[in-house]
Amino acid sequence: MINIMNIKTFLAKDSRIYYPRFLSKEWLLDLILQSEQYWIRRFMIALRKEEYYSYIKPSKFLKYYYQRRKNILGRKLGFFIPAGCFDEDLKIYHYGSIIINPNAKIGKHCTIHGNCCIGSKGSFPDTSPIIGDNVDIGQGAQILGGVTIANGVKIGAGSIVTKDILIEEAIVVGIPGRIIPSK
Repeated sequence: MINIMNIKTFLAKDSRIYYPRFLSKEWLLDLILQSEQYWIRRFMIALRKEEYYSYIKPSKFLKYYYQRRKNILGRKLGFFIPAGCFDEDLKIYHYGSIIINPNAKIGKHCTIHGNCCIGSKGSFPDTSPIIGDNVDIGQGAQILGGVTIANGVKIGAGSIVTKDILIEEAIVVGIPGRIIPSK
């Protein structure tokens, strides 16, 4: 028997995502209207359940079931986010092409907007980004190669980061990404 309480506890780690109570007025409206956030929530639930049944309480059948469900929703939304890349409390604001390399490691409380790519440069050896906690990745930003991003960094919309950002709470903009002084 599946321990439902453990799954709920695991899903509760994404505290910045609002889940309406089952059969509440909000839940019914959400189901009928099927807004952008409705589909992103469904994707996040499938992603977190795939992670749960892959790493916390291994079950091949449930892992593949939720992986398939996540992939179907991912095609609809334009997401390619493998299990195990993001730590707790991921917030996705928009659907649209979000591509994450399976070897990338992203910390807690990450915020990501649409049309982002976090991946390798395609060279040998294949290296992927390591991103700290509380990082905000803007619309259309790309983080490429084996770079390290410090905690609390804000990456501006359309930026391309190919070098390490080791200063915490930095603001990065431009192509190539450079740190601008904060006021």
